[in-house]
Amino acid sequence: MGFVPLVLWLVALGLQPLPQPGTHSATVSGRVVDAVTGRPVPGVVVTPAGSAVALTSATPLPPRALTNGQGEFVLRGLQKGTVFFTAVKSGYVSATFRQRRPGGSGQGLPIADGAQLNGVEIRMWRHASISGTIVDEAGDPAVGVRVQAFSRGFVAGRKRYTPDLSAMTDDRGIYRIANLMPGEYAIGVPSTQNAIPTEVMDAFFGPGGGATEGRRRDLAAELSAIGSPTVPAGSRYALAAGDQTVTLPPGTLVPQQHPQGLVIYPTLFYPAATALAEAGVIAVRSGDERGSVDIQMRPVRAARVTGIVMAPEGPAPYVGIRLVPAAEDVVESLEVATTMTNGTGAFTFPAVPQGQYVLTVLRPPRAPNDPDMAARMTMTAGGAITVGSAVPRDSSPPPPPAIPSDATLYAQTPLAVTDAEVSGVIVPLGAAPRMSGRVEFEGSADKPAGAALTGIRINLDPADGSRIADRDIAFQTGHPDEDGRFRTFGVPPGKYVVRVNPPAGWFLKGVMLAGTDLSDAPFDLRATDVEGVTIVFTDRPAGLTGAIRAGQTADPDAVVLVFPTDASSWPARGPFPRRMRSARADKEGRYSLIGLPSGEYHVIAVHEDAFADWQDPALLAALARAAQQVRILDGEQRTQDLTTTVIR
Repeated sequence: MGFVPLVLWLVALGLQPLPQPGTHSATVSGRVVDAVTGRPVPGVVVTPAGSAVALTSATPLPPRALTNGQGEFVLRGLQKGTVFFTAVKSGYVSATFRQRRPGGSGQGLPIADGAQLNGVEIRMWRHASISGTIVDEAGDPAVGVRVQAFSRGFVAGRKRYTPDLSAMTDDRGIYRIANLMPGEYAIGVPSTQNAIPTEVMDAFFGPGGGATEGRRRDLAAELSAIGSPTVPAGSRYALAAGDQTVTLPPGTLVPQQHPQGLVIYPTLFYPAATALAEAGVIAVRSGDERGSVDIQMRPVRAARVTGIVMAPEGPAPYVGIRLVPAAEDVVESLEVATTMTNGTGAFTFPAVPQGQYVLTVLRPPRAPNDPDMAARMTMTAGGAITVGSAVPRDSSPPPPPAIPSDATLYAQTPLAVTDAEVSGVIVPLGAAPRMSGRVEFEGSADKPAGAALTGIRINLDPADGSRIADRDIAFQTGHPDEDGRFRTFGVPPGKYVVRVNPPAGWFLKGVMLAGTDLSDAPFDLRATDVEGVTIVFTDRPAGLTGAIRAGQTADPDAVVLVFPTDASSWPARGPFPRRMRSARADKEGRYSLIGLPSGEYHVIAVHEDAFADWQDPALLAALARAAQQVRILDGEQRTQDLTTTVIR
């Protein structure tokens, strides 16, 4: 292939070849290298973003570049401003400029008019993989089984596993989970049953087209909320169980019918743990290919569980129920089973293994009828009913959803299951508590009005960092009306912190109730509503700025961490604690943190390759021993220069 055809091929892909004479606009050149070996990485797509990238109707895409055999790239057509880079290649974790660990932060690069910047280096880390074999109780290959990786991190000061990538076993029972970011993982074979009443199945697949569109919409919304698919009874993933249809997600080992009832394969984690908290932790680094992570599945006898869900006005028909392990608090959305009540409020779990569980229900008020809903309902390949986003009729943003006056209903009922049938379980629904109050603004700037005011979002975040069931985030959210008064949706009783996104130009000062800042201190939200809360915004935020040095020179690679001196306030402050902040140094080694609440803080400058998750309390304790202490007052702009600390 000659040079001209090659150029045309690259342009057709939106990529740029290496520089040619006659370029007059600002240009950045550099190379991409492997972060471990230092070797050049060819075939990387480097994409710029930021104010230095001029996008127009004629050139709506940024000027991407493709690295050559020496890992070199050139980006032209840039203007004065700041550019951020994203480097992407199959087999590598996406990376950016001045990134020091996989998934870490990067830095923008300032560009002057007509600048010719050379020597920009981007480091990339290879993906890792975990593989092994899944067999059944007889040692035979488990074919077509889904194996799930769970990445381990810290949220709100606690270990938390998050479902990550997965893979299916082949005809030998072998799986390989590729494209994993270097880190720590648990490996498991999940099993979740979805028991759907036959009358609900008939609403979708019955004679004559099933139920009306309105009923189908309501049923689909409830099934979607508990993650339950709806598939025809003849599906390979469905089997009849009395008046229920048990559906299994693709990749689940199929239960066996026995005279005594169903024998099922429960969720199992490597090497042979039934609870994720007891699973083995597998650490993989850049390019690691970890093998022999093998699991042998073992079936267990299961018991039938039946009962009824009672709302305040009587039996609750067509309500979704989730069955979750009682002690499993380190992972999100790992139900043992889900189901829905029938038209009389009765429910059935056909096959539950022995254990301690909690039956959970969370049913927000029904949204008003949406005439476009039916047009947006689709069924996925797995049989799930999903509702897509509405097509906007114009370009203006949609108004915030109304907060219904009806209560959110909830239940959290403990359940012990042995090998005998459990019947007559009563699940009482109660009204979930909510919060209400008003917003206030302190400062000289013009106070928000209209959409700027009603667009403020007020979130109730569980203090332990967990999520509220599998509901849309809107059901944890409130917003003010045009008079500045607000209320939230109801949420299950528990400990919460309040998280607020301020309007442009304003900063959150506090969420006050009887002298307590609910955005910082966890509070109990129990059976009754919390009223009289005042959310205060200010246009005079406190800030912390300064210069960072490594030895005698500025350190643009540093990251500044700020956290309270009171160690008791490190955990249980929600997934986004206000007093735990980080900031990346700029090109001159300077940092800036704006909007800190007043208080006593540790502040330290480190390099990100020294840690993976700085919300780990053990790491915070080590950082605290080397950190400086600062006191920040309301509205104070404080300067604190730092020297980069090496953490070993």
